[in-house]
This record gives sequence, structure tokens and C-alpha cells, in this order.
Amino acid sequence: MTALPTPKSERWKYSNLRAYVAGEYSVEPLSVGYNGDEKFIQNADVAREPWAVDAYGDMALWEGAQDVFHMHIPKGACVDHAVSLSVEIEKNIKSEGAIHITLDAGATLTIFEDISVAGWCNRSMFITLGEGAELTHIRTGSGDGVVTNLTQVEQGAESKYNAYSMLSYAEFMRDQIHVRIAGENAKCYLSGAKILQGEQHSDTCILIEHAAPNPYSNQNYRNLIDGRARGVFQGKVHVHQIAQKTDGYQLCNSMLLSERAEMNTKPELEIYADDVKCSHGAVTAQADAEPLFYMMARGIPKAEAEAMLRQSFVAESLEAFEGDEKIYNALSERIQDAIT
Repeated sequence: MTALPTPKSERWKYSNLRAYVAGEYSVEPLSVGYNGDEKFIQNADVAREPWAVDAYGDMALWEGAQDVFHMHIPKGACVDHAVSLSVEIEKNIKSEGAIHITLDAGATLTIFEDISVAGWCNRSMFITLGEGAELTHIRTGSGDGVVTNLTQVEQGAESKYNAYSMLSYAEFMRDQIHVRIAGENAKCYLSGAKILQGEQHSDTCILIEHAAPNPYSNQNYRNLIDGRARGVFQGKVHVHQIAQKTDGYQLCNSMLLSERAEMNTKPELEIYADDVKCSHGAVTAQADAEPLFYMMARGIPKAEAEAMLRQSFVAESLEAFEGDEKIYNALSERIQDAIT
């Protein structure tokens, strides 16, 4: 088995993966459903690929991938339909693989991922955006297995990466995201929601590097945690000295629905430039009883009022998509289905 990270590592201090993958798994190649052309390379040494950068020091968890799915959008191409990627993994199956996506200068693409996991999905995704390229990246999922995702993004000048993860599935979830803004005037939006219950465990670990002048990044996450579930958010913004005129924002708010629910947050700023606007914030609290009382006093049944308040709270994470009615409505429906 691939060497597993442990809580002794700072970035894994809140999560013990070993406790969730102690059983035996049959290893199968990554199988990706795709509504377009596809290219697989088998027996690839992912760790040696130039686009696979060891940013966190724990790449070992993902470098065992033997199958690579490649997608390339040429210069100036505008894909007018959303590309759907689907992954389905059965119980007692471990699937390892890598997805490599390249958008050349001026290309635009929207990707919808759907992950259904009863076993263990151990997957990495490497994204390269050329000058002026734009990628909208939506990830949703279901199931009761284990998911360990690595996403690494390299952004060129004037590019835009807008990603949203709506995850209300899996016994254990780890989303590890590294974005490097390497070109001037590039923009990065990371947002999402985790809706947890029972004894689910979710860990989001983010590093955004501002490595060029005039970059913009915005992290906006919401967590709804019930039962004995546990959420983790570790978000870091690293501003290099060259990245003058940086705008970097980070917000993670969490609502606890039970006395035994737990949320750990660790926002970080590491700034070496002197002309920046950066902020971070995190609020974790029990549900406010006053709005619930107000709604019930006006005849709204308690269960319905609670669902409305929770949907409204989670929907705050959709701010980056308010200008795209189709995506906004699709994600709003997902949120409603997960809560009601």
C-alpha cells in the first residue's frame, strides 16, 4: 500500500486517514466517464511528469497512479457545452489515477464532475491555464466511501479559475488544493460547501500562491455539521515579494447543528509584498435561535423553517456564480436536496 500521511504532518494534524482505510482493497484503474474525446496513458509515472509538482511534501499518497486521463483545449477554443466527468467506485475497490487538463491561451471550458464512491477514490488532478484561459470547475458527489483528492492549478496571465465543490458524501473526505497564480492579473475563485452528518470527516486544505503582480484570489466556504461529524478547513494565502497589488480574501463559516459536531479552522496569511489587500476570517457557531423563532411566529413549521435557514446559510457559498444563472440554480438544487 502507498505510504499514508499521518497526523504527525502539520497539514494532516486533524485527520487520521489510516483509521478509515484499514481494510483490504482491490486496486483498479481509474475509470472516467466523459462526454467527448478521451485519451488514457497506462503505466505512467505521474510523479515524474513535469506538470505534477510536489507542492505539499506528501505527494506520495497520489504518485502511485498508473493511469492518466488527458484533456487539451487548443488556443482560442470556446467549448460551448459543459464537459461531464463521472467516477464511480464500488465497495472494497481502490481506484487510483490522474487527470491532466490543459487550456491554451484564450480557451474556455466548463467541467462538471460527479463522484460516486463506496470504496476509496484516490485521485489527482493537474490543471494548466494559458494566458487569458478560463475554466469553471464544478465538483459534486455521493456515496459512503473514502475520497482523497489532490488538485493543482497553474495559472497564466489574465487567466481565471472558478471552482466549486459541493460535497455531502463519503465517510472520509480530503480535498487538497494548490493554486499557483504565476501570471499577472490572473483571478482565482475557490468556494464550496460541506454538509456533514453521522460520523463523517471532511478536511479541506488549500494553498494559494500569489507569484505575479496584480493577482486576485477569493476563498468562500460554508460547512453545515450535524451528529458527531467533524470538519476541517486549512486555508493559506502565500504572497510572494513580486506579487504587488495582491487582493486575497478568505472566509470559512460553519454552523454546528449538534452538541457533538466539531469544526477545526486554520486560516493563514504569509505575505512578503508590501502593497497588498488581504484578509481572512472564520466563524463557527451553533444555529441562531432568533431567526427560527421569528419564522415560526409567522406560521412556518419548525422543520421547514430550519431547512430554509440552513439552505440560506450554505447558499452564501455560491456568490462567485451569481452571474451564471444556470450553474447557480443547479447548485442551489443540489444544496436543497442535500439538506431536506
